[in-house]
Amino acid sequence: MSDSTSILNRAIENVMDMIDALGLFADIHRGALTTSDDLSCEIGPTSPETVWLDKNKYIPIDLTINGKHTNLQTLTDALNKIDHDLTMARTYPSGNGWEIVDISTLTEPQVIGREDNGQWLMASALLVKIATLTPESESPDQGE
Repeated sequence: MSDSTSILNRAIENVMDMIDALGLFADIHRGALTTSDDLSCEIGPTSPETVWLDKNKYIPIDLTINGKHTNLQTLTDALNKIDHDLTMARTYPSGNGWEIVDISTLTEPQVIGREDNGQWLMASALLVKIATLTPESESPDQGE
C-alpha cells in the first residue's frame, strides 16, 4: 500500500485481508457484487467522533458486507463467520499513523433477496473503530 492511500482505506484493506484469511468461498473486494458467488464491502459516510488536543482522532466506520451465492447455507455460514471472527478477535491490524481498536456488529447477517438466476443475497454491517495516531503518540489514551 502506498503512503498516499488514506488511513481509512488502509484500515479497510487490512479488514479485507482479515476476511480473506478466513478461507471463504470468495475473496472480498470493494464495490458492487459481481454476477455470481461473490463477497464485497464498502464504507458508509463517516467523520471523526472524537478529536483529542494532540489532533489524534477516533473514527467509527460503518462497513457493509454483501454476499451472494447459489447455496444459502454456504452464504449464511460465510457472513456469520465474518461477523463472529472479526468481532471476537483480540488483536487488530495497525499501521503508520493508525490502529483498529475494535470491530463490532451493527447489523447481523440477513437475507435480502434472491435473484432470478438463483443467487441468494445477504448483507450485514460492522462498526470498525479506528484511532489515528500522530508520530509522537503511541495510543489515543496517552496523556490521561
